[in-house]
Amino acid sequence: MNTLFRLSALTGMLVFAVYGSIRLNAQPWQETSLRDIKAEGWLEEKLISQKNGLTGHPEALSYPYNTCLWNGEIPRMGTHGQDWWRYEQTAYYTDGLLRLGYLLGDKELIDKGEAGISYTLAHPWENGRLGSRVISNTWPFAVFFRAVKAADDVSPDALRAEALRKHYYSIPLKQLVRKRDIISIEGMLWTASKTGDKALVDRADSAFRFRQELLEGVDVKRDDRVTPQFLLGEKPYNMHGVTMSEFLKLPILLYAATGNPWYRHLAVSSLERLYAENGLPDGLFTSAEWLQGRGIWHSHETCNAIDMSWTLGCFLEILKEARYADMIEKIVFNAGEGSVTDDFKALQYYSSVNQFLATGTSNHNKDNYCSTWMAYRPTHQTECCAGNIHRLFPNYAARMWLRGEDEAVAALYGPSEFRFSEQMTFIEETAYPYDESVNIKVRAGKGAHSAKLTLRIPGWCAGAGLKVNGKAWKGALPCGSFITIDRKWKDGDRVELNLPMKAERRTAFGGGVYFERGPLVYSYAIPATFTKDTVRYGNMNGKYPADDDAFPCWDIQPSGAWNYAVKADAEPAVISGKALRITVCPIKWDFDKGPSGELLTPELPALAESAGPTREIDLVPYGSTTLRLTVFPVLCN
Repeated sequence: MNTLFRLSALTGMLVFAVYGSIRLNAQPWQETSLRDIKAEGWLEEKLISQKNGLTGHPEALSYPYNTCLWNGEIPRMGTHGQDWWRYEQTAYYTDGLLRLGYLLGDKELIDKGEAGISYTLAHPWENGRLGSRVISNTWPFAVFFRAVKAADDVSPDALRAEALRKHYYSIPLKQLVRKRDIISIEGMLWTASKTGDKALVDRADSAFRFRQELLEGVDVKRDDRVTPQFLLGEKPYNMHGVTMSEFLKLPILLYAATGNPWYRHLAVSSLERLYAENGLPDGLFTSAEWLQGRGIWHSHETCNAIDMSWTLGCFLEILKEARYADMIEKIVFNAGEGSVTDDFKALQYYSSVNQFLATGTSNHNKDNYCSTWMAYRPTHQTECCAGNIHRLFPNYAARMWLRGEDEAVAALYGPSEFRFSEQMTFIEETAYPYDESVNIKVRAGKGAHSAKLTLRIPGWCAGAGLKVNGKAWKGALPCGSFITIDRKWKDGDRVELNLPMKAERRTAFGGGVYFERGPLVYSYAIPATFTKDTVRYGNMNGKYPADDDAFPCWDIQPSGAWNYAVKADAEPAVISGKALRITVCPIKWDFDKGPSGELLTPELPALAESAGPTREIDLVPYGSTTLRLTVFPVLCN
């Protein structure tokens, strides 16, 4: 296999020499202006909670979110962290709040986000570089670019694209290949598509393909290690998780820009291998902070729920395969949503599929062991996840509806309206993922309007049903596919899509079992006591919410049993779209303890023996839980 990889890499180099004559089978789907998408139902509720929660209250997030953001120079507070951190973190936040503003039509959020863009574009370096002069690292602007792109999707501006073009030419090739500066390729390729500057594509290709050679003589650190040679090598991906999430979008973007099939092979095989080596039941992979393997006891960093779902969006738009949409939904509804409270007022830095307490000392991962990193808090020692979480649902909404040529693509499902044209809007009425029905109604002007409507049949769905104006669809509806309805649409036309969701029992790595239905993983929500945590932890560097009554740091401990196992033949019963029921049995299973007696979530027991009578418990969607038992031990007696 590795010989094949090396041969493929060599072949890719040769193929690239003639990439100018190669074209993709079809142009990628495109994101649409967020002003053309209106959230409804549960999705609108999520976005409003986000606005009323941390996104609308940067004072609760504390530093650096309570500063000018990118609308000026951010002052340094204390000695914690490197200078580029505060710009990376506020770039995440700006992208999230601006997208949220567009989705909700909130002028205050829009003005705040666009002010940072205007200031940054108006204050370039002498060589055209964009961003703070305090730092030479271009990674923070690679994040900020996404906010610029969101603004340009809403209101295209040739001057904005030209400013970006100058910025990307200001980065020397020797710098472009260093650490996360390489992620600038994302914005570089977008700018090339906007300006028609093919030389930017050539620069991006050279930086990516020859990164290892260009780093010769450089003291290679973790962010420099991801090269084509590394991805195709024999050793497991022992890599920083966020860097891997960000990096894996680059080969698929280069495939779209060049047509070189080697890039597609590299992107797809590397993504598959990442999950084969590190995948977890909730759709994400272990990353605390490094990839940790498949053990369900390991956590994942919240940043990865957002960064990987963003990267998968690139795969979805370019390859047009349903599996990438399936993966996005699973991450967002489970790992992502489960790392933040329902009121969007507190989040975790690390979270786990099994977590039996969440306190200021309950972090069971070796990085920052027995510290605050697994607590639900508005503020964290390192601030990146507290900025990135604001992008989770706005990014989901941005990829729900994509555009093709005369084509509306319902790629991710949720209650919404999509203004396809001045004459036609698609209205999606659904409680998905808590319900099997997705109904789409057409609102249109007089007459008939030609357009394609493309719908996703998820990979987990067998027996899908489709009706158009009450008549059954005559074509096949294979699971894991997109199907297209090409017709003339009139006002009042209706499409009814039924996606049967079967409750399934799955075996996790290490032998435990878990249960899922459709895109949702189900967990036992452990009864819990929430106590406001007022301890001033030394590792927090003085950062606390301005009003910790409105935005508390939580100490969450179980107030009921969590030590349950299931029988080898246990199967779930469906109670509703939001509940399954299973039979469990208590076992002897207790907390682990840290060096000073800190209580920690334990690993699955090696032997699960019954310690009491069976009982029935209800499982709820993982994303609605804080303390949870998701992967159950299996009884051995």
